[in-house]
Amino acid sequence: MRDPVRERYYRHRAPVYDVTSYRGDAVVDAALDQETADIGELLAALAEGRVLDVGCGTGVWTQFLRGPVTALDQSAEMLALARARVPHVQPVQALFPPLPFIDGAFDRILTANFYGLLRPDERAAFLAEARRTASELVVVDLRSDGSRHEEAIESRTVAGTTYPIFRRRFTPESLQAELGGELMYCGRYFLAVRV
Repeated sequence: MRDPVRERYYRHRAPVYDVTSYRGDAVVDAALDQETADIGELLAALAEGRVLDVGCGTGVWTQFLRGPVTALDQSAEMLALARARVPHVQPVQALFPPLPFIDGAFDRILTANFYGLLRPDERAAFLAEARRTASELVVVDLRSDGSRHEEAIESRTVAGTTYPIFRRRFTPESLQAELGGELMYCGRYFLAVRV
């Protein structure tokens, strides 16, 4: 579903995304890097298959996927960065719904730090499309800072421009209750569920 503000924000942020995403404190940076590596090992250990990375961003998580990998993002700028990081990936620039693929086109869909950006109608559309196009879904997203599920409009500033971005941060219980499936990873900063 088209969100022009979100589209502009990620287009504008693409060049600095990796160095600014929740970064700035050496201890936090090290923990984020470790959790990314931990989840990367889990993703790499999954059975090889046809994989779609929805909202691939700069390819941070895409690089761990095995098999023929398609990377989808709304931003040409993000896709260019993902392609530089993972040269063998098949990039697709598109908005959803629908996902621009036939029924059963993939064995697995990964989405990382994307699901938490979706409002209720977008979430329902995404989950329906994920079920239509793949037999498995892996969602990696942000863990809340406390013991409560968080949902808010966050103000994010890039080069002097501020964008209001809807964002949810999950508890392990809230993400698993919403999606079902198996809690694959429970870290301080990230959670992963496999459905």
